[in-house]
Amino acid sequence: MRKLVVGSIVLVLVTLGWGESSFGQERPVPRGELRIVDKSPMNWVSLTFNVFEHLMEADVGGQLVPRLATGWRWLNDRTLEVTLRQGVKFHNGEVFDAEIVKLNWDEQSNLRQPHTIGAALNFKPGTRLEISAAQTVRFVFPEPDGGALAKISIMHMANRQFYRDVGWGTEHW
Repeated sequence: MRKLVVGSIVLVLVTLGWGESSFGQERPVPRGELRIVDKSPMNWVSLTFNVFEHLMEADVGGQLVPRLATGWRWLNDRTLEVTLRQGVKFHNGEVFDAEIVKLNWDEQSNLRQPHTIGAALNFKPGTRLEISAAQTVRFVFPEPDGGALAKISIMHMANRQFYRDVGWGTEHW
């Protein structure tokens, strides 16, 4: 019987942990940065939509809602102006602004297949992004593009550190 009691106590201590913290006590929040070990392209699909923010996204009803953008409007049938959220910072303290959106546009446009869904989500050649203010960008299309908002909604927003340390595409892995 004594062995059963001692064994039970040992099992409880091992299961709940033996240390300074007690059961039910709040644990410190993990700190650090995401380090990618398995660089399979399928992991990138899951990571990008769960780690990176986007200018806008579809809600459960399929309507586009603001995320890093606070709003957008068509100036004409070829120019979309997007207003960016102010006061946003990346995990490393870098400020989110039009320069960051331009960096992401340039990097992802250079891939010519910005997402594993496929080339249908590429913008037409000649599409460009202009900075019109610190928190405003304009997407200028060579012809009307009915899928522009859907394409923009999957454009991942990363900071300069991401492009310096990791980057998109297999040439960076």
